[in-house]
Amino acid sequence: MSEAAGRDEAGDWPLDRLMVVGTNHRRSSEETRDRLFIDEARLPQFLGVITQARLGQAVVVSTCNRTEIHLLANEAERGRERVIDLMALWADLDRDQLAAELYIRNGREALRHVFAVAASLDSLVIGEPEVFGQIKDAHKIARAHGLVGRELEQVYQTAYAISKKVRSQTGIGQGAVSIAAAAQSVARDLHGDIGNCALLLAGAGDMGELIAASLAERGIGRIMVTDRLTARARLVARRLECHWSDMGDLDRLLAEADIVLTAGGSRRYLINREIALAAVKRRRYRPVLMIDTAVPGDIDPQVDDISEVFYYRLEDLEKIAAEGRGGREEKADEAWAMVEAEVDHFVRVRAERAAIPALAELRQHFDAVRASALAESHGDAEKATRLLVNRLLHAPTQALKDLAATTGGAGTMEWVKAQKLLGRLFPLHPAEDDQTDRQDPLDPADTDQENKE
Repeated sequence: MSEAAGRDEAGDWPLDRLMVVGTNHRRSSEETRDRLFIDEARLPQFLGVITQARLGQAVVVSTCNRTEIHLLANEAERGRERVIDLMALWADLDRDQLAAELYIRNGREALRHVFAVAASLDSLVIGEPEVFGQIKDAHKIARAHGLVGRELEQVYQTAYAISKKVRSQTGIGQGAVSIAAAAQSVARDLHGDIGNCALLLAGAGDMGELIAASLAERGIGRIMVTDRLTARARLVARRLECHWSDMGDLDRLLAEADIVLTAGGSRRYLINREIALAAVKRRRYRPVLMIDTAVPGDIDPQVDDISEVFYYRLEDLEKIAAEGRGGREEKADEAWAMVEAEVDHFVRVRAERAAIPALAELRQHFDAVRASALAESHGDAEKATRLLVNRLLHAPTQALKDLAATTGGAGTMEWVKAQKLLGRLFPLHPAEDDQTDRQDPLDPADTDQENKE
């Protein structure tokens, strides 16, 4: 393990050192996402740069929809600024331009983000399972390069646990599975035996890959993959065990495809009416199923005017699957509540663990004072208890007197905070109005007397 990763293995770490710096389909342009994309072949190079920079523990997650760095920084501010520098250098973008398209999460919000991404609540299609595998792959590669220590490992193991809990208890993943099943049903209705069909996946989006993988399991004849970035096309083709081609071959690929899945989300149409009509003519007017899973869409809805084109959007498949958007959102609300509860639990457990050394030191102090009082009392229980109380109260009494003198006393914010803290630490009860003869709790008489003794 590297020095950066191992530095925090002993002791606790402040949560504000955990951060996420990145961008996704909602935050940045298509061009920015393409420039930031890091394929598996080049990921070790980027991880090596992070290691050399001694930023801390880190995992780099890069998919077609997001590129983000999960960092447990040695120094929070330096780590954040240096990560932005490295990303700008990698993407060959102006730093300020890139920074405007990045999100930066710190502390609790970073923890919440990692949990949500692992549970596929931050995906284009909520509940899609691909991102969980992508997170695990990124974690595994970073760990192999010595960039994951005990602390970041704990974050990821907790993220995996909440992801599995969300899927098992909310059934949110069934929505994506149902959409894939609906696509299978539509394909069979149109083409019959899909074993004789060719499938084109245009764009490397998660939902498109999910449907393609599902059709592959059902024995589709042939799969072809293309994407704006050849690195992404190669990556998806390797996972689907099929061939890939450059996007420049789109016209030829469309003419060969009986089923077209688009999953790019490029904010401009990948297939318009003219392109679709040309493909139909080259296919000698054999029917073609076109399914647009991208958000925003990759296929111009006007292709539906072509009689040989059977055009479906993601919403159409949802209706077929009887999995309306409202039902999925209801499950998402339940899943988000589970994530929030896990964040609360994680933070609370860490805070309780952080208090253990202080509690142990406090107990040792109290035991030492008790032993001293017993030794000096020579078996006199009353004297021993008086000594014990006076000595234990001496430092707090002096501190409260100093606070009252320096802040102006009762009614100030500092004094109110001190009273609240005392109320949380001890079961104190305010004195009754008629108990005017009670001794002033700040009266040093007892401690002075004890010192005389």
